[in-house]
Amino acid sequence: MAEYKKPLPVSDELTQAYWDGARRHELLISRCADCQHYIHPPMSTCPKCQSERVGPQAVSGRGVVYSFSRMYNLGNPGFEEDLPYAVIIVELEEQRGLFTVANLLDCPTEQVAIGMKVEVSFQDVTPEVTLPQFHPAIQRVGGAA
Repeated sequence: MAEYKKPLPVSDELTQAYWDGARRHELLISRCADCQHYIHPPMSTCPKCQSERVGPQAVSGRGVVYSFSRMYNLGNPGFEEDLPYAVIIVELEEQRGLFTVANLLDCPTEQVAIGMKVEVSFQDVTPEVTLPQFHPAIQRVGGAA
C-alpha cells in the first residue's frame, strides 16, 4: 500500500463504530432502538425521540446524489493529483433525509448529477483506515439499480 498523503479521519467515542465498520467494508449508521430513526452523523441520543438506546446498524450503501460540488481548484492538501473530483452528499435509501458525504469515484465530474444512483465502495488507504466512498450504481437486469 503506497503512502497515503491526504488527511485521515480521527475517530472518537461516537464515530468509532462507523470507522470500525468501514474497515470491515460495512457501512454502519447509528439507529435508535426505540423509534428506528437513523442518525448520521452519530449522536448519543436520538434527535427524534430523545432515547439513549442508539447503536450502529448496517445499511445497504445505496442512495442518490442529493447535492454535489465539483472541485477544480488547489487548496485541499493531498488532493492536487485528483483534480477535478466530485464531493457528493448522498441521501441513503433507508430513510428520507439520511445523508452522508463522500467522494464520487469512477465517474467523470461532468457526468455527476442530482438524483444519480450511487452505491458505497471502500478504499483501504492505510492498514488502520478505510474510507467509505461512492461510485455510480451498476444497472441490474430489469432496470433496477
